[in-house]
Amino acid sequence: MASEQDPKQPLINPFDRKESFYTEPIPTTVLDMIPHPLSNKRKTRRPVSIKPSETHAYMSNLSERLSARKYLHRRLAFVSDLTCGISMLGIILMIIENEITFNQICDRDTPTSWYIKMILTSSTIILVVLILVYHRLELALYSVNNCIEDWRVGITFKKIMFILLEVIICFIHPVPLAYPTKSHMQELDAKNNVTTTSGHPLSYIPLDVALGLPMFLRLYLLCRCIVYHSQLVRNAASRSFGYLNQVKINFSFLIRIYLQQWPTRCLLIICIMSFLIGSWALRACNFKPSTDDHFPMSDAMWLFTVTFTSLGYGDLIASTHCGRIVAGMVSLYGLFASALIIAVLAQKLMLDRSEKYVHSFVLNTQLTKERQQQSANIIKFALKLWVWRGDTKRFSFAHYLRTQRQLFRSIKVVQAIRREEQILINNSIDQVELIAMQHKTITRTELTNIKIRKMEVKVDRIEEQLTNVNNTINNIQNTLTILVDKISGGNNI
Repeated sequence: MASEQDPKQPLINPFDRKESFYTEPIPTTVLDMIPHPLSNKRKTRRPVSIKPSETHAYMSNLSERLSARKYLHRRLAFVSDLTCGISMLGIILMIIENEITFNQICDRDTPTSWYIKMILTSSTIILVVLILVYHRLELALYSVNNCIEDWRVGITFKKIMFILLEVIICFIHPVPLAYPTKSHMQELDAKNNVTTTSGHPLSYIPLDVALGLPMFLRLYLLCRCIVYHSQLVRNAASRSFGYLNQVKINFSFLIRIYLQQWPTRCLLIICIMSFLIGSWALRACNFKPSTDDHFPMSDAMWLFTVTFTSLGYGDLIASTHCGRIVAGMVSLYGLFASALIIAVLAQKLMLDRSEKYVHSFVLNTQLTKERQQQSANIIKFALKLWVWRGDTKRFSFAHYLRTQRQLFRSIKVVQAIRREEQILINNSIDQVELIAMQHKTITRTELTNIKIRKMEVKVDRIEEQLTNVNNTINNIQNTLTILVDKISGGNNI
C-alpha cells in the first residue's frame, strides 16, 4: 500500500561545506529551532555568517526539492489511478470469462472466452509494468524527502521482497491456452460423455477459477488510489506536519479516520463489496449435487448469508475443497465484521456531549424537586410528632406510629436521592471535562511556578539588601567605637 515514508537521515547542506562560513551546523528540522518550554537556561547561539550567494543557492535548491516533491506526488497519483483502473478492468473481464465458461459443459473454453483471456493477459502485462514504474517513482520521492542523490540507496531487501510479492499478486490471471476450434470442442464433448451427469470430486476446481480468485487481491490497488486522492496526502501542509510528528499517512491511518467520521457509510460499502465477491466465489467453487452445474447466484448469496452470520441451516453445503476454504474465510470475516457493526451501533446509540448535558440537567432537576418535596415531608412529619408529644389526647397511638413510619421513609428517600445525584455528577464528567480540568490545572501550576520564581528573586534581593544593611550597621558600629576610643583617650590626657 501507499505510505509516506519518514525521513531517516538529516537534511544535508546542498552546497560545499568547505567554502562556507558556518560557525555551527544548520538545524536538522524546524523543531530544533524552537526552544523547549520547560528549559530554564537559555541556549546561547553563536552568530552565523552566510554569504548571500550561498543563501541564494540553498533557497533555490530547497525550492527545487519542493517542486520535485509536488511533481512526484502528481505522477504517483496518476500511476495509482491507472493501476487501479486496469486492475478493476481485469477483475471484471475475469468474471465475464468465467461466466461464459460456466454455461459450457465441463467449463470448457470458447472462442469468446479465449479472446477475453488474451485481453486480460495484455492488461496484466501493462499492470505489472505500471507497478514497477510506481515503485521507481516512490523511491525517487524517498530520495527527495531525505536529500539522497542516488535513489538506489532506498532499495533494501525488504523493499525488493515487497515488490516481488506485489508483482506476483498482480501477475496471476487465467492464461489463454490453445485456441478452441470446432474439432477440438467435439473431441472434448466425446471425451467427457455429455449424455451422463456425474458429480465432481471434492478436489476438483476449474483452472480458470483457480487462477481467477486470486485476482481479487488486486483490490489493494484501490486502497492506494484512495490514499493518493485523500486531502491529507494532497495537501503539502498536512504531509509536512505528519513528517514533523513522525506519523505515516497511509491507508491504515486514513481508514481509521474515515471509520470515525462516516462509520455507517464505510461499513455499508465494505459489507456490500464483501457480499458480492464472496457470493461469486462460492458460486464459482461449488456445484449442484450429482451435476456439473455451478451454484446459481441466488443460492450462492444465501450460502454466503448463512455462513457470514454463523447460522448454517444445512440446506446448502460446500461441494469442493475450494468452496469449503472460501466458506471458512467468509465465516471468519463475518465474525470480524459483526464485531465492527456492533461497535458502530453502540457508538450510534450513545448520547453525544450536548444530549448528555440536557439529559443530566433534566434528571438533576427532577431529583432536586423530589428531594425538596421529601425534605418538606420530613419537616411536616417531625412537627406532627413534636405536637403529638405535647398533646397526646388529640392523637391516637396508631396515628403516631404511621407518622413516624412516614418520617423514616422520607429520610431514606432523601438519602437515596443524594446518592443518585452523586452518581449523576460522576457520570456527567466526560473525557473532555477531564482534559479541560487537566489543562486548567497545568496552567495554574505554571502560573504558580512563575510567581514562586519571582518571589525567589525578590527574596534574594531582600537578602542582599539585608546583608548590605548589616554591613553598614557593622561599619557604623566600628566607626562609633573608634570615635569613643579617641574621645576617651583625649579625656585621659
